[in-house]
Amino acid sequence: MVEPSKLLEGLFDKKRMALLKLFLDHPELEYGVREAAKASRLAPATAYRIIRTLVKMGVVDERRIKKLRLYRLNQSKETKFLDELLASKKSALEEFVDYVSALDGVDEILLHGKATKEKANVLVIGERADTSAILRIIGDIKAKYNFTILHLLLAARQYEQMSSMGLYGGEKQTLFRREADES
Repeated sequence: MVEPSKLLEGLFDKKRMALLKLFLDHPELEYGVREAAKASRLAPATAYRIIRTLVKMGVVDERRIKKLRLYRLNQSKETKFLDELLASKKSALEEFVDYVSALDGVDEILLHGKATKEKANVLVIGERADTSAILRIIGDIKAKYNFTILHLLLAARQYEQMSSMGLYGGEKQTLFRREADES
């Protein structure tokens, strides 16, 4: 079954959807045309045309400061409907990977074994990863999703040694790997 947000993206103009999702994903922010164009990877002229349409439809509000025009999502019940319609629901594990992969020092995240509806075993590999930040993220996910993440933080060398000893055999799936030039 195709996810509703992916179905809508397939049915409607990708450029319009990119801008709409930008405003829906960041309702608290205001964007100039160039910022919105850059964030949604559109040409400024295209972004301007789409934003003007969204303003006319009442989806986006325009605020003028002298010659500067700033745009932000109109917080009406219609836009809340759009947000619900276009929302792509992330799993607890996907949210964990999003947050932990953004931390400094995290080089790789592996799923060890299979995730169930209630829990997952995860290996976080990195040299200087912030343990307390990872524990906070795990606590937030437990509270939000009632999903338990059992994690082990290892340096790359430790992981390699333990793997060669056969301690981490079995099924593993790479959830995140930092490219060499990212660090």
